Amino acid sequence: MDKKYLKKSYIQEGINLYLVRFILSFFKNRFKPTGKVLVKSCDGIGDILVRTKLMEEIEKKYGKDNIYVLMKSGYTKLGDMLGYKTIEYSRKDRKNLFPRLKKMYELNSMGFSTYINIEFANDITVGNLFIPERIGRCDLNWQVERNNKYYTKSYILENDYVMNQVALMGKEILNIDKTGKELTPDIGGLFKVEEKDIVVAVGSTGREKVCSPILMAEYLKEVQNQYPDRRIVLVGNGDLQDSYAKRLIELLGERNIENLVNKTSLKEVFEVVAKSCLFIGFDSGLYNACFALRKKGVILFKDSSGAFIHNVPTLKIITPKKIRKDVLDKEYPALNINSIEVEDFKKVLKEVRDEKEFSC
Repeated sequence: MDKKYLKKSYIQEGINLYLVRFILSFFKNRFKPTGKVLVKSCDGIGDILVRTKLMEEIEKKYGKDNIYVLMKSGYTKLGDMLGYKTIEYSRKDRKNLFPRLKKMYELNSMGFSTYINIEFANDITVGNLFIPERIGRCDLNWQVERNNKYYTKSYILENDYVMNQVALMGKEILNIDKTGKELTPDIGGLFKVEEKDIVVAVGSTGREKVCSPILMAEYLKEVQNQYPDRRIVLVGNGDLQDSYAKRLIELLGERNIENLVNKTSLKEVFEVVAKSCLFIGFDSGLYNACFALRKKGVILFKDSSGAFIHNVPTLKIITPKKIRKDVLDKEYPALNINSIEVEDFKKVLKEVRDEKEFSC
């Protein structure tokens, strides 16, 4: 990202932070704590899902009825699905001065005694809260480092496997001594779990994480060979994913393939994953839904350095062994993710089919 843009954003965020804090300081005597707890969880689907067991521990300590969860506008439905009492936090609430002032006044007036930021990254909210106890990660990134001083208790997260980070958060926030394995999410009880279709999630957070549909079609031919009687269901959301799914159907034909891209709500797509006998996808929120639902999956990663590479028997992560030199598809030119050989996919597909733990 352009350094000038980053510097401008940093300055603007600082202006908003200090102005809102200054104005609210005249009203702080009106902000009366009543024992409620505000939990901030404004990152992505995968982040929210891997912390569900941690949220259960927070609910045990503070009482479920006392807890409100601050979430981005697009993810409050996920919070509702997980049984949280959610508060919507829009981009305007975070970035624009007057909406931010209004939202911060509202939050400070709700009677919260404790604020817990359970995100893995930065927090631009804590400095505008006059809640007595404020707990969260100490982020050393220069863009947000100034916010650390507003915590009454903070901790440092290492760049480690995500469930180890969750375990450390449990220890720092709640003083519980549980391993990442013990905090592994399990949301199967929220959905009807079956073993029906092959579900293919056709997107991710970035195009560099997604292989060409030409290569995916070759993978899916192997799926059809090993699961000849199973229907393949394509899921995802957005124009790019829609084009991807249509290209796959062009290459494979429509027989025993259903395209649900842009046709399901978030809840409905989770229900589809819950009914799968196998999930295939990339580094994405739906991959973490597969993990949290304890389903079998074959997941394509561009490399092995990610914090979200879950080492569980039912999830087989494939990364490239050797990087190709030619571009297979100019629409999906990333070399790493397009370097996973069909034979490697075929081998892993058989391994996950024979795996008995967790799922089918």
